[in-house]
Amino acid sequence: MSLRYRVLLLALLLSGFAVSAAEKCKQEQCHNTVVFITEHSMPGTYLNEQGVPAGVMVELVQELSRRMQQQGAYFLMPWARAIQRAQQTPRSVLFETVRNPEREALFKWVGPVKFFDMQLYGPAELAGLSISAAELSQRYVACGYRGASYQQALESMGFNEGQNLVLMSRAGDCVQMLRLGRAELTPLNVLRHGPRFTQAGLNLVPLQPISEVSLYLAFSLDFSDAEIALWQQQLDLMFNDGTVRKLYQDTFSDELIQRLERAAQRRIAIQQTGAERAPSIEAAPGQEP
Repeated sequence: MSLRYRVLLLALLLSGFAVSAAEKCKQEQCHNTVVFITEHSMPGTYLNEQGVPAGVMVELVQELSRRMQQQGAYFLMPWARAIQRAQQTPRSVLFETVRNPEREALFKWVGPVKFFDMQLYGPAELAGLSISAAELSQRYVACGYRGASYQQALESMGFNEGQNLVLMSRAGDCVQMLRLGRAELTPLNVLRHGPRFTQAGLNLVPLQPISEVSLYLAFSLDFSDAEIALWQQQLDLMFNDGTVRKLYQDTFSDELIQRLERAAQRRIAIQQTGAERAPSIEAAPGQEP
């Protein structure tokens, strides 16, 4: 598929779906096709050589939608635009998305698909010096990506755009900024990178905790609660049967995978206990539970 064709298809999908609430999803095809929106976030999500969204997180969503017997159209764009589009586009799923109080009412949630223990990483020579967040913001420049859930936390530490905070449009671009010497600090997930980040000639260590967050698949509000329950059920089964472990094991830490599996097992146990006390949720027409 050519780049020009993909751009035209995206424009048609996102503009054609932007209809009034009364008209949403009346056509049968609206229930058969889901618009999946994501961002560039290596190594989980990126555009491959053919210009198509790829990566382990895309594979996870593709397998989940296959089990749900749903067709999908996939689009990758900068995060700030992606979260805006997801709120405007019926039958859309934004992934992977930090679930927090500010976003809770904007979407319906399936997950988690990741846990992040975000910490502010900086030069290894600062390790053990117990430098406060205020001192770091006075002495160094931080880099983050625009629209990230941790942006407010950075600002509360004293990092402000245009002064000592550089905001990029894509996750991962800050590594390049640090390598070029245009910033010294950046938030990273300690569950992925551990006590030391050594890539692209950098040697970074965690200096300050930022937040612990859970990442989900964020569904547009026009999905019914019954549908959301089915998507959650299928995701939990993928964790429980080893599918997600097989997808994740070459990319993410075993600690992260184990935490996700335990969370899924708890949800399955709760569901089974509840099923003994209440009627089961019926599958939507044409879907299997």
